[in-house]
Amino acid sequence: MRRILSTILFLLMVCCQACVRPEVPSAEPEYVTLSLGLGGEWESEDTRASSGMDLYGINVWYDAAKDGNINTRYAYGIFDNREDMVIQLLTGYHYKFACTLVKDGKSILYCGPFGGNTFNGYAKPFQTSSSSSTAVSNSFIYGTEYLSGIGSGAATLRTAAGGYEEKALPSLVRYYGEFSGYTAVAGGSVTIPLKKTVFGVRFVIEPVREGALSASCTIDSPETALWSASAGKEQYDSGSLIYSFPDVRACWSGNENLPGNVSWGFASSIFSQWNQQDGRPVTFKRNVLTTVTVSCSPDYAEGSLGVQAEEMGEDNEIYLYLNTDGLLVVGIKPEY
Repeated sequence: MRRILSTILFLLMVCCQACVRPEVPSAEPEYVTLSLGLGGEWESEDTRASSGMDLYGINVWYDAAKDGNINTRYAYGIFDNREDMVIQLLTGYHYKFACTLVKDGKSILYCGPFGGNTFNGYAKPFQTSSSSSTAVSNSFIYGTEYLSGIGSGAATLRTAAGGYEEKALPSLVRYYGEFSGYTAVAGGSVTIPLKKTVFGVRFVIEPVREGALSASCTIDSPETALWSASAGKEQYDSGSLIYSFPDVRACWSGNENLPGNVSWGFASSIFSQWNQQDGRPVTFKRNVLTTVTVSCSPDYAEGSLGVQAEEMGEDNEIYLYLNTDGLLVVGIKPEY
């Protein structure tokens, strides 16, 4: 009986040991090399044939706690050569990439001593979280610093005299894009889809037989003066103007309409009772040229101000009447 009990106890011990699996050590993270590519609307346009004057700013985050929140700063870099967009990533983590492109940035943006820095660097939109300007690195800089301005449309522009000026609505072409959720693996690839974040405007003031017809345009948020001019017996035509959205990240994420206001007034040199002034809201669209034409014939009619909106395919036509001859036209796609 004692021998039988010993045999049973031995068999139970063997079974228990067989059920407990030894722990397999988890694989240690290792660095892998990743080359970044650019796509989206940028890929479909001639910007691929870069003249070497374009500037690219890139921020990278990762989920340091591996909890699904990709919110820890990992690296940043400013590039003028796309071939140098190579980064070292740790396997086992998820990453997010954000990129902005300034077309012909090296000729448009100011580069020099700025904000207390003695080195030559680019300010907005390429300032970092700790410095008001940054030099082109053509490599990634690892750590917690980041490019704090790449989501904003503001830019520090070069002036003809060699100085600089800051513009909330700079006249330049910008792209922006993000790619999130990438898991670092050996042999992987990432293409950041970019979207053009600009709008086009053309202002026309028709001639008047006497007096002066003036007009101006402002953007609502942030409230910024965009344009103003006046005309007498000769027509005024601004030509096609291109502006970056004041918030390129918001534009990229879906807010592609920019509200503004057009105001105009007529001052007669003959009868002051012919003087008129009024204004109406207008919406500028991403990648659309808005043509604003203001005309006035107060000695023919005193028509009231009205608004009419018509769908025209992919664009809107909006007519604003200063009087029976007043006209505001919106909706011709630009070619730039």
